Amino acid sequence: MAQTVIDWPVDPVNRHMASRCWEAELRLGFVTRGDKTVLKDRTHKGPLAVQRSLYPEGGVCHTHLLHPPGGVVGGDSLDVTVGLANGAQALITTPGATRFYRSDGRVGSLKQTLTVDQHARLEWLPLENIAFPNARVFTRTHISLTAQSQFIGWDVWTLGQPATQTSFENGEIDGLTTVSVDERLILCERLRVTPEQSRFPAAGLRSLPVCGTLIAHGDAEILAALLKQWWGEHKQQGITRAELSQVAEIELGITQIDGVLIVRVLGQKTDALFQIFALCWQQIRQHWTGEMPDIPRIWRT
Repeated sequence: MAQTVIDWPVDPVNRHMASRCWEAELRLGFVTRGDKTVLKDRTHKGPLAVQRSLYPEGGVCHTHLLHPPGGVVGGDSLDVTVGLANGAQALITTPGATRFYRSDGRVGSLKQTLTVDQHARLEWLPLENIAFPNARVFTRTHISLTAQSQFIGWDVWTLGQPATQTSFENGEIDGLTTVSVDERLILCERLRVTPEQSRFPAAGLRSLPVCGTLIAHGDAEILAALLKQWWGEHKQQGITRAELSQVAEIELGITQIDGVLIVRVLGQKTDALFQIFALCWQQIRQHWTGEMPDIPRIWRT
């Protein structure tokens, strides 16, 4: 399947210092075998790996991505490629947050290429990204789907260190996510965070330190109506239910375009925003399968 190609920014300092940085690659290929999905192809280079596949809910293959260094520094580059063959079903998550540390001027980069064949379903559910003050980050995520495939995935960012009231200053995030369906570009989602944005809060993140985007494909129009009704009911209740007890100053928007659902959220607390996305995922999965899934156990450890 043809991929949407967008040029990566090149940092000459990174090129000069490449020998002193991590360059990691991971490629995963999932196929159906009997009544379950298996991880048939797995290759890696550098500090990226996966744990043994788990099957807590039958035939869906649960996979945990591992990055042993525990964080990304300036000059590091991570490249993850995931492919699901016809009919495969996989849920991919991480055991911890991805931390982008303070940079000495070099750029840390993350590239993710996700391809989902017809009648396959990929649930891409990583824990949050944390951008420490003065980090420099470039991310590119390319998602290729078919009209008959299902996908849900999200990107959650914590900027600075809200717990200590340390804001994200003098750093930069340049993120881009594209979604193509049957080789037609449907969505191009851009995230740019720079110090200058603090002067124009309405055009940025409204001075809130946590943001996230959830993308889903598969009955997007129905899912949009479902989530709007669900969110409205909780808003009317004053958000008093136990699973939403940490929600504070959440701003949420739900839209759909050409069969792709987009949920955008801003907030003060990472845990609260992640809870919102986890509940959205449960609602979406229940619509797709008729069963309410349990929260992945790794998130509770």
